Amino acid sequence: MNELIPVEGAWVCRRSNPDEIGVVVATRETSNRTTIEVDFGPKGKTTLGQDEWGCGFQIGHCVQDIPLSGVRETLGAGTVLHVRELAARFQVLVQLHSTGQSIWLPFERLRRIMDPELLYRRAGPIAERGAERFSLNIIAHALSKWNEATGALDRLDVDPLPHQISLVHRIVNSGQTNWLIADDVGLGKTIEVGLLLAALERRQNLRRILFVVPSGLTRQWKEEMLTKFDRRFLIFGTDFRISDHKEWGLFERVIVSLDLAKPRQSDDDGTSDSTSFGMLLAAGVWDLIVFDEAHRLARDDRGRSTLRYKLAQALRAKTDRLILLTGTPHQGETGKFRNLLTLVRPDLSAAIDEIETEPDVVQEIVLRNRKIDAVDLDGTFLFKGVIVRRAAIDHDPEFEALERQLQDYLRMGYRAGDSLGGAEGRAIGFVMTIYRKMASSSIAALYIALKNRLERLTAQNDAESLLYPEQDDEETDGDDQLEERSRGPGRAPFFETETQCLRDLMAKAAEAMRNDKKGDALVSLVCDIVVAQKKKVLIFTEYRSTQAYLIYRLKSAVGEKPEIINGSMTVEEKRNAIRAFESENPILISTEAGGEGLNLHKDCHILINYDLPWNPSRISQRIGRLYRYGQKQKVVVINFLARDTIDNEIVSILFDRLDIIVREMATVGPEFDERYAADILGELLERIDISMLLEEAQGGRVDRTQDRIDDALNQAKRAKLIQDDILSFATSTGSPDLESLGQYTTADVATFIKRSARFFEIEVEESGDEERFTMRLPAHMKGRFAEFGGRTVVSATTRRAAWSRGDQILIDFSTEFLNWLVDNVTAEQFNGSYSVIARRETAEFVAAFLARFQNDQGHTLGEKLIVLTQDPGAAPVVNTSIVRKLLFAPGEDAAPKLRDPVERKRQMDLARDHAELLMAQELTRFKHPNDLVTLAAGEFSSS
Repeated sequence: MNELIPVEGAWVCRRSNPDEIGVVVATRETSNRTTIEVDFGPKGKTTLGQDEWGCGFQIGHCVQDIPLSGVRETLGAGTVLHVRELAARFQVLVQLHSTGQSIWLPFERLRRIMDPELLYRRAGPIAERGAERFSLNIIAHALSKWNEATGALDRLDVDPLPHQISLVHRIVNSGQTNWLIADDVGLGKTIEVGLLLAALERRQNLRRILFVVPSGLTRQWKEEMLTKFDRRFLIFGTDFRISDHKEWGLFERVIVSLDLAKPRQSDDDGTSDSTSFGMLLAAGVWDLIVFDEAHRLARDDRGRSTLRYKLAQALRAKTDRLILLTGTPHQGETGKFRNLLTLVRPDLSAAIDEIETEPDVVQEIVLRNRKIDAVDLDGTFLFKGVIVRRAAIDHDPEFEALERQLQDYLRMGYRAGDSLGGAEGRAIGFVMTIYRKMASSSIAALYIALKNRLERLTAQNDAESLLYPEQDDEETDGDDQLEERSRGPGRAPFFETETQCLRDLMAKAAEAMRNDKKGDALVSLVCDIVVAQKKKVLIFTEYRSTQAYLIYRLKSAVGEKPEIINGSMTVEEKRNAIRAFESENPILISTEAGGEGLNLHKDCHILINYDLPWNPSRISQRIGRLYRYGQKQKVVVINFLARDTIDNEIVSILFDRLDIIVREMATVGPEFDERYAADILGELLERIDISMLLEEAQGGRVDRTQDRIDDALNQAKRAKLIQDDILSFATSTGSPDLESLGQYTTADVATFIKRSARFFEIEVEESGDEERFTMRLPAHMKGRFAEFGGRTVVSATTRRAAWSRGDQILIDFSTEFLNWLVDNVTAEQFNGSYSVIARRETAEFVAAFLARFQNDQGHTLGEKLIVLTQDPGAAPVVNTSIVRKLLFAPGEDAAPKLRDPVERKRQMDLARDHAELLMAQELTRFKHPNDLVTLAAGEFSSS
């Protein structure tokens, strides 16, 4: 039989009189004829044959899809938009409430249902336990939409903070996913990205994702995505390689090192798949690309680009969604900042070009949270501040004699380099600078560098070394073995007496090491921290040679070899060192290889800078290893300030003056704000350039040092003020009013599960912990949910921290069970879309709407729950707090108030109009309306 038979509840009309419409109440099929019984209301019931009926649905009717096949899930409810007859078949265009999709369906498989608005206007009917059903319906929508907007109730191993939740909420509700996230270092940008993925994957088709991150952070990104967000990524070049670009179809979540992926040279256009750059471009388009440490993507006002920026430009053409992450987006250079913004939003390039005069454009591109403002869910400030102390070191006459002799050697070396000129002359100057840096770090480092040079000069069989190349425009991650480059080009002395000078210097260095007051001071301080105070300490030095010396000194004094991190170690070796430091070993000594990206703050809040780097911005990165989210105490930074060399004299004066400026800028009212001071210190350090001062020190003295340092600091201060002025227009997601967003927790999920499960024959046995309970499923549900296996007795929890991964099941929005429960509680047949609730409320009316948005091509962008209440004689207002009241204090059933149906319709229409106005306020050129669905409407009664 080819004819479709209308289901019971379908609306039909007489073909002979289309205006006569009724509802199907029964169908009868015989071997040769099918008839339907139709109730035409006042005209009574009539039997119609196959050629006598047509479609009776009208525009605006609410209908329910009834599957023809027993194995197909229903499409749910929807609203009729249009009716057509095509090829002798009647079809109805239905916009589905669950997805917003509009599709043509056979009218025979649709049943007319009473939507919440109609139920409210007619005051019923109300199902048994209607108040509880109504409450659970709204709660289910609230939990689901909160999770879709923030990802906070998904499979996470983190408890999201207010600024992280708000940032994700801001992005997913903006209508576009192209942003520069400029949160301060340590505020959890990785967590924000994980939350964003969880939210976007639920709302949008997000399949192919690429993370481009510094090489040292690839493994960390992979592990955090897996352990905290249950999302598996593979590292290109480590976990897999591509020999044919067609193989990219096998890999959808990829992490790649920034420097592995970038072009090899400036003329590399990516057309050759023999390079990582070319192979990456051959991967096709990505649904989302994220760049970490995006300040490395440098391009100036004259169009000069680093190779990293060229990579970003090339990948920008491969995605419609680009996220840049950086804690230092501006760095006092508006030109480079402008180019970063253009990379994110090329559509706003004209406005970005005028950023100095029209900085408002920044709020459409940059999201920024500051440490000084970050709070936890209770409103308590997350960061306690940084205390910076100094350990002044006085050296004995032996070191002063070594310093004088070293200055004589350096003057002769620089003079030789200047006389020679060219690349070889510059190489000689480079070696002299190495000796200066080693001397600034430790006597031991200087001794090793001198020894390397002497061995070079006295070696019998040693091939000629290459000249040291000029530094390119790509900033390196720090060379912590610079002493190995101190041998110099060729075996010829730089000047006639160099060999003897080196021997004399080594002798002086050996003598000075026997009375190394700087090393003695460190041993004394560490013993006090570790032995007396029983605390952990993180020590930073720039070079491995100094690190080796400190290991020797501290092992002898403390009796245990410190853990170390340096550039020679693999990622796994570094992680093992961190694990040991977090558990039993109280001392970790790191070179700059641990200065970026690594989390070292667990149970440690004391940092010692044994040497101060020539690039002061690295100090900020060092502090950031401890001063980050999760740090429970004030961070104590102890800087060893030794005025033993000309270069250390300059750096010491710099920090003296820096301390004064920070205190001037951090004074809030009559008190000094340490949290704000830490913020200022980090930003000034990022901008200080003292390279000219140190270059002038080649001659062994510096004229007008104080004035030059003040000038450098003032430039840094001006750069910070410029940044602050421009970034003041950035959107601060800050510490939002989470109640206005409808904040929900995993405890709320537990409450919802325990209350709703009973409607589906599921017994719940509670424990003393509100988030732990046991469920007994009916026999017909055995094997229904993958996470339960074949069990019908399930020990469950919604608290992530309590999950042991044993027999206990963690229930969240990544589980089939919770999604099934939400789907059923919000379904039409649950009868939770209208009720009268007996409870004392000032409001007499409540309605819940789902505002759905789409882009300009009809793809769904997201949804927002709008809950309105109305007091007698007042206008409707947004009231998300009513959901929490329904969650914790459910009401009993009550009878409807006797009111005029016309008045009830007016009240319903007023609420819908208000919801539509609220929806209109969120529209942008990227974000368009898709549908406004009435989810529930009810009333409160105090009787």
